[in-house]
Amino acid sequence: MFKRELTEWEERSDVRTVFAVDPGGETEDWTGNVGFVPTVLNEQPSPDNAVVVICGPPIMIKFTLPPLHELKFSMDNVITTLENRMKCGVGKCGRCDIGDQYVCKDGPVFTCAQITQLPDKY
Repeated sequence: MFKRELTEWEERSDVRTVFAVDPGGETEDWTGNVGFVPTVLNEQPSPDNAVVVICGPPIMIKFTLPPLHELKFSMDNVITTLENRMKCGVGKCGRCDIGDQYVCKDGPVFTCAQITQLPDKY
């Protein structure tokens, strides 16, 4: 996701964007939500046609997925990244393998439905 794309999404009437920063991460000009992402999610409605894109540190992603499941988001419509597992980025070192998937070649973007099919190694 690029900053310019987020700005374009915010301007659309058929797309609702929600941004949040951790407490202490806000600045004087910050107008979005302040709080941990799982808490902010619980304050949002879950429309039937929603797509969630999660990007952030692995621990934040880990704690964000259960509330999305509880809110009945389709795991095919929850998209996140696993780039924290990548090393060489071209499939040569094998450090990013999870089962038969290589994060650098088969991702790094995956739906949560795809992630649930990966071995527990992740």
